[in-house]
Amino acid sequence: MAKMGRPPAENPKMYKVTVRMSGPDYEKLIRYNEATEQTITETMLEGFDLLMKKKAKKA
Repeated sequence: MAKMGRPPAENPKMYKVTVRMSGPDYEKLIRYNEATEQTITETMLEGFDLLMKKKAKKA
């Protein structure tokens, strides 16, 4: 019998990062995510990519 279930991810996410935020900052994040239809993870990774690009331009 063949294995069943979800196939393995190409790039599995192995690490968990937590961030503490104030209430107003969290509300802004939620509003942004609803407007852009992104998850919190997608928003944070997009922000990280922008920071890395900004640093690369300065170097």
